[in-house]
Amino acid sequence: MKLGLRPGSTANIRNGRTGTGGPLSPGAFPLNGPGTGGMMPGMPGARKMPGMPGLDNDNWEVPRSKSRADPLRSHTQLVNKPPSVNSRLLPQGSGALTSGRTSALLGSWGPISRPSSYSPGLDVAPAPSAAPVAEKPAAAPKPNSASLQKKTVSLLEEYFHVCILDEAQQCIEELKNPDYYPEVVKEAINLAFDKGTNSIDPLVRLLEHLHSKNIIKTVDLETGFLLYGSLLDDLAIDLPKAPAHFGEVIGRLILSHCLDIRVVEDTLKKMEDTSFRSAVFKAATNAIEAYASGQAILSSHVSEIDACNNLLSSK
Repeated sequence: MKLGLRPGSTANIRNGRTGTGGPLSPGAFPLNGPGTGGMMPGMPGARKMPGMPGLDNDNWEVPRSKSRADPLRSHTQLVNKPPSVNSRLLPQGSGALTSGRTSALLGSWGPISRPSSYSPGLDVAPAPSAAPVAEKPAAAPKPNSASLQKKTVSLLEEYFHVCILDEAQQCIEELKNPDYYPEVVKEAINLAFDKGTNSIDPLVRLLEHLHSKNIIKTVDLETGFLLYGSLLDDLAIDLPKAPAHFGEVIGRLILSHCLDIRVVEDTLKKMEDTSFRSAVFKAATNAIEAYASGQAILSSHVSEIDACNNLLSSK
């Protein structure tokens, strides 16, 4: 029924499969013998049977309309038709067709448009070059305060041992940290007083030399003296002569114009013990009065001297 044969047209096929004889194949083997399966109608080499197309022309098959186009033929023509799109607009190596199909770039509305400036092989426009950014120079690492203190104490110990001013100056300059110079002044005072009275003259000469070379300025000296004055209340307990030595050094530096006389009042304000204040002030004024130029300094700064006396009288 699926083959569309007329009733009774397969009788010969059934008879041929069950009979012992039958037509022989070109190899002299029976094709329709038992167990061989026979040949299906329409296979190459099979016998034409009644009712099969081509044997008789009784128009049992529905005629095809010649006006309808063959879908396979139209598909073949469609595939073999050269593409209308320019192959240069397609990616390199793809061509217009890929495996019998149109390129993925060809949609139902035609090829994807490209800008007029497009050139083959350059699928991605180069990004605009960014302006070079000037790199900031790396900031020099700040030296460690503990390391600076260790170096300072070492060079001061060497100075008080050999008392060579130029060598001490070179060592201080090699610290390369002018902001640390007030600490250098404070450490020099502290170390000299620890060593005793014989270290006072080397201390004064060192500070005067560094000031004359413009290495340590007046503000550095004043700050260093204020730093030591704020510690004198505790240090004087172990060093009873420290306040007197401290006043003497201040007086001698005022005479050499390394310090201003106003530093005496500022230093006294850093101390709380009245006896220590009195020892510092008395030693400073005695060192100044020992010279004729010192008498002129004291007489020209009466207000500063009176301010120091008021601090000594106050509790």
